[in-house]
Amino acid sequence: MNPLYQELHRWSTKPFVWGETDCITCLADWVMRVGGANLDADRGIPGIDPAALIRGTYDSRGSCQRETGFLRDPVKTVDEGLATIRSSAGLLSRVEIPTRGDIAVIVVTDGDGRRGPCGALWLGEAWACKGPTGTTTLSPMMVHEVLAIWSIGYEA
Repeated sequence: MNPLYQELHRWSTKPFVWGETDCITCLADWVMRVGGANLDADRGIPGIDPAALIRGTYDSRGSCQRETGFLRDPVKTVDEGLATIRSSAGLLSRVEIPTRGDIAVIVVTDGDGRRGPCGALWLGEAWACKGPTGTTTLSPMMVHEVLAIWSIGYEA
């Protein structure tokens, strides 16, 4: 099983917990596993957590918004986390078209019928998201909008 699908399997075995295993912290885990160990290796700083400043600081949708601002400005929240490990090699830069393993903020309809942002992982033909109802894959047609995409340099 390749690392991309190993990660989805890992997501599916973990319960959704705000601030620990939610849509953004799971993406941060993916960045650390695939790109983070090498992003700053030239500076001797392997595996820095892009969610270190927010991980464990919230435990609900409301406290997520208060602590991170994710629901109001999700792109800024992700950009700020990635800035802590930004690579000089051009990884973690914004791109227009995703390649397998890239991360994004997309807008979806949640289980309560509300539209909102969600951190997502591009599988090549669909987006994968970690949410309160589990790990879900969505065809691009099911996504209302892609707000931003970041390349992490994953190569299958």
